Amino acid sequence: MKLNSLQLLRAVAIGLVVYAHSIDLQMEFSVSRQQSFFYLQNFGAIGVDLFFVISGFVITLVAYRYMGAEDGKQFLVKRFLRINPIYYLASLVFLGIVATAAFLLHDPAPVMISNPWHKFLQTLFIFPLHPVPHLMSIGWTLSVEWLFYVLFFLLILFKRRKKALLLIIMIVLLVLTGYIARFRDSRLIFITNPVLLEFLPGVIICRAYILVKNIPKLLAIGFVLAGAGIYVYEIFHGFGYISEMASTVNGSLSMKRFLFWGLPSSLLVAGCVFLEKNAVGTRLWNNKWIRLTGDASYSIYLVHLIVFFLLSLVFQRVKYFAIPDAGIILQLAVAMITGIIFYLFVERPLLRLVRRKARQQPAAVSIV
Repeated sequence: MKLNSLQLLRAVAIGLVVYAHSIDLQMEFSVSRQQSFFYLQNFGAIGVDLFFVISGFVITLVAYRYMGAEDGKQFLVKRFLRINPIYYLASLVFLGIVATAAFLLHDPAPVMISNPWHKFLQTLFIFPLHPVPHLMSIGWTLSVEWLFYVLFFLLILFKRRKKALLLIIMIVLLVLTGYIARFRDSRLIFITNPVLLEFLPGVIICRAYILVKNIPKLLAIGFVLAGAGIYVYEIFHGFGYISEMASTVNGSLSMKRFLFWGLPSSLLVAGCVFLEKNAVGTRLWNNKWIRLTGDASYSIYLVHLIVFFLLSLVFQRVKYFAIPDAGIILQLAVAMITGIIFYLFVERPLLRLVRRKARQQPAAVSIV
């Protein structure tokens, strides 16, 4: 089951992330009005939080009723096939490009892969083995996704029926343990990181979506307006340093990130899915370009940093171009289009192959 309102939110989320990174690229070569417009510069990182809430909803929707070892195995296999192969491919492409650039330019600086062996292992196993990032910086978000999958898998394995309640208890206990113990080991910080809380609103919204038959339209509209209003408020009034990857990975600002970014993102998700359930906004949800962008959001997420690295090499030679603000939008468009092409010709064919194989297996879990 695929909700088109979630595809719109995925399109919004990936657009925000790419926009933030586009400003970062532009700032390396010029000065734009957008980079100094209140707190717009780093606000696009909120797209990651929106993705986490959506993931909590989707995983609950497709796997809530699965129980036992066989369903659990199918769940993990399908998650692996949906997430990992494409990530590995994109990481290898990135590694090949930066290594080739370093060789051709006779300059090791562009490689950007100190501790390459450790980064390779991090990328391969997803979960953090060392206090070293993945080959691609966005890998930390996939680590968090996989931790949520593992927790959900445990509930499937032990045949728990009240998964939503138990997930809340498990994640809250993990976060409390982290606060009490004040771990210094990066692996223990990872499994007790408060950013895990961002999946829980998605879980709760999904259960409400399924169990509550009549959800008032005005309430759904109110959720959307409240979430969007908080987004706009924070652009003008700030949000501290919660946008920085390091402050989330080390857990120091993860709770603040959940409160400032996770909760308003949850309001948007709740409002949109409830509006779709009430058949409100059908034309918007069914827009083919929005749905395509939402479908391609994972590919765009993986590919856009590769595109920006290549653009940075070009800009180093041509000294950027004359209109920085227009350049930000142009970079955004190039990255989005490249990601959509990658989706159409790489990710989607691979997913079709995976789905074809999955239909041949008993008790298969839908791939979303």
